[in-house]
Amino acid sequence: MNGYLFSAAFRPFFLGASALAVIWMSLWLSYLLAGVPAHDNIMPVLWHGHEMLFGFAMAVIAGFLLTAMQNWTGLKLVTPGQLALLVVIWLAARVAFVFSGLLPLWLVSLFDLAFMPLLCLVVARTLIRGENRRNYSFIALLLVFWILNILLHLEFHQQLSGYGYPTLDVTVFVVTTLLVFMGGRVIPFFTDRRLPGTSPLQWPWLNWASTLTVLAIIPVYLVAGRQTVLTPLLLAAAALTAVRLIAWKPWRTFSEPMLWILHLGYAWVPVGLILLALHFSSPGIPWTAGIHALMTGAMSTLILGMMARVALGHSGKPIAASPLIVASFVIITLAGLARVTAALLMSSGWLLIAAGLLWALAYLLYLIVYTPIFLRS
Repeated sequence: MNGYLFSAAFRPFFLGASALAVIWMSLWLSYLLAGVPAHDNIMPVLWHGHEMLFGFAMAVIAGFLLTAMQNWTGLKLVTPGQLALLVVIWLAARVAFVFSGLLPLWLVSLFDLAFMPLLCLVVARTLIRGENRRNYSFIALLLVFWILNILLHLEFHQQLSGYGYPTLDVTVFVVTTLLVFMGGRVIPFFTDRRLPGTSPLQWPWLNWASTLTVLAIIPVYLVAGRQTVLTPLLLAAAALTAVRLIAWKPWRTFSEPMLWILHLGYAWVPVGLILLALHFSSPGIPWTAGIHALMTGAMSTLILGMMARVALGHSGKPIAASPLIVASFVIITLAGLARVTAALLMSSGWLLIAAGLLWALAYLLYLIVYTPIFLRS
């Protein structure tokens, strides 16, 4: 066992997430181009959505939470062996999904559904023992993700037919709420710490209004689904998150790639919410344009920026983006623009493939730069 790799949770999970981004996107592109690999029991689009949310994003969330908890509580309750077990279960589920046509589907589900309860137990034990009540909401968050994952697996097992796409939609909104909530915590903090003269403005009422308005989309969606009644809420959430971003003065961060990438990632949130709202009044704007603005744009950009920063900060290295990482920031932005444009043009051709290749390339550059840090320092 590599002593460094399992010394902190961000190391194996950020390494695994970035490797998954490269390999699984390659698999998805191979399906789009040649129809392989096909999954006998699982619709390919649902597999793609599941793995991006419950495979890729969940690994990043696990790495971030398990690392941040030590700072929040001052406790280090996760041993290298326990961390390795979590990583192995997460990895086993990813491999099982690739070979879902060869394995019993119940076994695939067993691996995948085991990860989040175990992660939740570790998080709950640390936060409760450390009396860190401020972050108890993350326990509930992980349980929500687990329930949503169960619903998807019931769809895979044909026990809840038709629940797949709504479940993915709700999961996207949960992830977006998390991005807005955590973005409000860390982006202005990092900005003010690195560039004290920037003085990003913070208003508690706006922070809560932004987060709660995005969160309110979920119960309305659960009742109404993809219906026009969502429009006012989507527009209100877009306006609040946009005003919040402007208050942070993102234009003052252009000299610092580690900062502007976070502001740019957050900027995708109001863009995605506006596109979802416009879907109901403009037939030419598909729902998937807004979803991919939130995922390929906001989620993927913020994940790349945060993984780049956290890995350096927790490894005791200067927080500065190397030329390859700056290139990855530019490339992930181009990937988001290409994917949303492909959705708006309803294109399944070269632009869609280009978006996938750019997305994978951005995380490949991250792997090249950060793998030595994860393994040796």
